[in-house]
Amino acid sequence: MKYFIRKVNGKAKQKQNVLLRLQKEILPSDEPCDTTEGHWWIVYTEHGHAVGFAGMIQSLQFKDCVFFHRAGVCYEHTGKALQKRLIKARLHKAKLMHFNWAVSTTYDNPASANSLINCGFKMYDPSKPWGAKSTCYWRTKIA
Repeated sequence: MKYFIRKVNGKAKQKQNVLLRLQKEILPSDEPCDTTEGHWWIVYTEHGHAVGFAGMIQSLQFKDCVFFHRAGVCYEHTGKALQKRLIKARLHKAKLMHFNWAVSTTYDNPASANSLINCGFKMYDPSKPWGAKSTCYWRTKIA
């Protein structure tokens, strides 16, 4: 199956609905993020079905940095490198926007951690951690 990643307008009602549905389906225990802020991508199948998403906002702590704050792929479509493609799409956009760093977090999610590692992210300890106690923090220099 072929997949296509499209940058979408998270403020558009139709895309908001798709992003909200995907967040609830893929991350049922998390509170959905507001899609009217930042930048959003949706993964579509060749048949036009939305099966994944990712978001990126400017960091609240660092002005030369973006935060990859939400991403997921429907279970039936995992194992096809879609997370890595979403990371690369966000890194490309961040580079075009002249950001120097990208940061992200994971919590009890080895698959996402491995995708970040495969895309050049390294773990680090922020001076002011913002996540839960067992949160892992990741960053990469944008080339």
